[in-house]
Amino acid sequence: MPAPPEAAEVPAPAGRPAAEHGAESAHGARRGRHLLWYALVVLLVGINMRPAIVAVSPLLDEIRQATGLSNGAAGALSTLPLICFGIFAPLAPRLARRWGMERTLVAVLLVLLCGIAVRLVPSLFPLFAGSFLVGTAVAVANVVITVVIKRDFPRHVGLMSGLHTTMLVGGGAVAAAVTVPLRDSLSLSWAGGLAIWGVLALAAVLVWVPRLRRGREHPQTRAQADGSMWRSGLAWAVALFYAFQSLLYYTATTWLPSFYISHGYSEGGAGMLLAVCMGSAIVTSLLVPVWAQRSRRQSYLALGGTLLCVAAFVGLISAPTGAAVLWAVLLGLGLGAVLSLGITYMSMCARTTHDAGLLSAMSQCVGYLLAAVGPTTFGAARDLTGSWTAGLIALVILAVPMGLTGALAGRGSQIAH
Repeated sequence: MPAPPEAAEVPAPAGRPAAEHGAESAHGARRGRHLLWYALVVLLVGINMRPAIVAVSPLLDEIRQATGLSNGAAGALSTLPLICFGIFAPLAPRLARRWGMERTLVAVLLVLLCGIAVRLVPSLFPLFAGSFLVGTAVAVANVVITVVIKRDFPRHVGLMSGLHTTMLVGGGAVAAAVTVPLRDSLSLSWAGGLAIWGVLALAAVLVWVPRLRRGREHPQTRAQADGSMWRSGLAWAVALFYAFQSLLYYTATTWLPSFYISHGYSEGGAGMLLAVCMGSAIVTSLLVPVWAQRSRRQSYLALGGTLLCVAAFVGLISAPTGAAVLWAVLLGLGLGAVLSLGITYMSMCARTTHDAGLLSAMSQCVGYLLAAVGPTTFGAARDLTGSWTAGLIALVILAVPMGLTGALAGRGSQIAH
């Protein structure tokens, strides 16, 4: 039987049977479809990493009224997930080595679901216990996803890191915007409003469970002791860059609406400016990691993101209402750039998938423990001085070591064993 025209146009390589060439082509096509599907399920995990946490913020006033939660306890509730991120991130590489990355991700998604379910009980202890479980699950998933990207997409680390960061930022922005409208449209309590995002987590579990039957390899045997990562100068540059950007990110996004309300904006107007900031962050979250992988050095990206943040903070100090949208856009572009670059460094500065896991765990441990201090300290400065200026000046000062450590991390080196 004559070959189809499309088959005849692609001759087999010399010295090799046409059937073998056709089998390799089919294998390549299957591998391409497999990687595309795997990319989609990785991103599905990414979009689950923030909604269950962010959803507390728009409902916090109602939660306080219903439960008698004090201002201090409300601050602790908001900070609890960040503390979990810092404490439990170092456990992720060990769990991934023992169970494999797919099993670990399914396990943490189930813990995330349990945390969301526990908060269905409308009282304080289940609220804090559920938030603890949510923070713990996200802490481990944050690290494991970085390793999965390094392992399965070594030639597309920048693109996948950018898409993953976009899911993080976008998922949080969507949760902040629609939690209350969804709760109202479904006539739910505040506890039911928090539970809405369990649907996303359940979808991720159902998609990831079939991956367990694929029999993917476990991570490679350790090439270095876990503790040696903490003795690397480059690892500390990456970790401190991630720490400073986390502090700036969570402090700015926590207090930006209150800043604008104090300057005469309505709650709706302040929320829109926060949405503008988060929307701008999505742009650089997607583009910066791609530019990073195409560049031999990434220092200019770290410095550029830092300058955008500084320009926004200076603008908020000097003309808070004169160009509010411009400052929100600049802040979002800067925060999105440094956040996505910090995540990308965890893969690009590591030689192996194992090293990527250790570097991610170290960076997130240092980063989120420092970030947990930021919003509380900024609020205290506001209470002590009666002004936003002192806190904003402190953020400008903290941006300097962020830019320096980001430039050091972006010199194109990898961590030596």
